[in-house]
Amino acid sequence: MGASVGIGGLIIGISMLVVFSMAITAFDAQVATGLDAIESASVPDPSFSIDDVNLEQHVIHEVSITAGNQGTGYVNGTLRANVGTDECGGFSANFTTTGGAIDLGNVVITIHGFCPDSSTPTWTVYDESFTIQTPTSPANFSAPVFRQYIYANITNLGTDTLKTDEVWVFYDGEEPETLTASQDSPASEIAGLATNWYSGQTIELFWDDQPSTNTEYERLAFSVGSTTLARATT
Repeated sequence: MGASVGIGGLIIGISMLVVFSMAITAFDAQVATGLDAIESASVPDPSFSIDDVNLEQHVIHEVSITAGNQGTGYVNGTLRANVGTDECGGFSANFTTTGGAIDLGNVVITIHGFCPDSSTPTWTVYDESFTIQTPTSPANFSAPVFRQYIYANITNLGTDTLKTDEVWVFYDGEEPETLTASQDSPASEIAGLATNWYSGQTIELFWDDQPSTNTEYERLAFSVGSTTLARATT
């Protein structure tokens, strides 16, 4: 009889341990789920705005000077471009000189601008005080290389700093690339951006969209985590 009571007690004890163990496991699972929910709730979704997107077809991509015709009587300065009476969208390039001649191949575009059409522009050369230069003999600028460019300005509206390799860019839902890839590409430029896109920071991006295609993209989209925004080009 005593043995039966002992075995019964052992069975009950083991059963209680099993129930206790199951309760602890369920409690741990609930705590883990709760902590995950709290952690998830504490990290807001990325928030940003696409301020503007523009597709320009006659952007000055490259300017060069005919060899042996760099002119004389120049000083370091700035180059501007016009087609007819229209300025080419603020186009500007800096250059240096040697012995009064513009350094061949050292015309650096600072603002690509965009012309009303693909006609060869007339060039105006300024000195560093923005006075028009009157050289002894003018340089002979070659016809510029025109490309199609996409311009965009986007602002990080959230409180978190975003990593550029986590921000994806899509053209008409295709050709995805990150901002990191964009800023490292010779076909695109990003002003004022490193590896981080800080809260409140507006960045200017523009892409050379025509190295091999004449596609006129209609929509540009950006995706970060669970947030995706798209905007039509104008």
